[in-house]
Amino acid sequence: MFNPSRLKVQLKLSISRLKMLQSKKTSLNQQHRREIATLLEKDKESSARVRVEHIIRDDMVIEAMEGLELYCDLLLARFGLIEQYKTCESSIEEAVNTIIWSAPRVGEVKELLLVRDQLAVKYGKEFMMQALENQDERVDPKIVIKLDISIPDPFLVERYLEEIARAYKIQWTSDILKQEEQDEQDEYDAIGGHKEEEEEEDIEAVSVNST
Repeated sequence: MFNPSRLKVQLKLSISRLKMLQSKKTSLNQQHRREIATLLEKDKESSARVRVEHIIRDDMVIEAMEGLELYCDLLLARFGLIEQYKTCESSIEEAVNTIIWSAPRVGEVKELLLVRDQLAVKYGKEFMMQALENQDERVDPKIVIKLDISIPDPFLVERYLEEIARAYKIQWTSDILKQEEQDEQDEYDAIGGHKEEEEEEDIEAVSVNST
């Protein structure tokens, strides 16, 4: 049976847990960044690349948690809509769907699972299943991206490493990014050179026609 008081309590507990975890992960990330800077200083790039993937994932999770905290706040602010209407009102639809979808993906916040259970009782099993599978794409796409468990993009890894090196004043630059920048410059120069040739041909054609 749906219990409004229980849902409200679990939303508040979820916010507290999310705040605490964001603070904890941010602090740990700073420590891990210092360790990665040391690895770069010792020319242990392979180890640094593996370690930085954890930081990237944690940064993504922290940002997702910030969003989930806002959605919990929103449901508390509009709690009357949950109590008053049998179906999910449009102004809280994204928040409800996102919390249900995210709950099993942020296992550190067990309170969100209890929030999900109460929302499932309120809106029905079918609603919950659709949200869990994001069938109608009503889950916040930014949260979906942040909680994606796929391997980080290699160029993002390199940019993180360069940012860490700059922050800790380590003389290190990414060979991969340097090569990418060089390739882009070569491509730009090639296109520019081609345009210059076309412009010269156009000028010659105008000169011939004017004589």
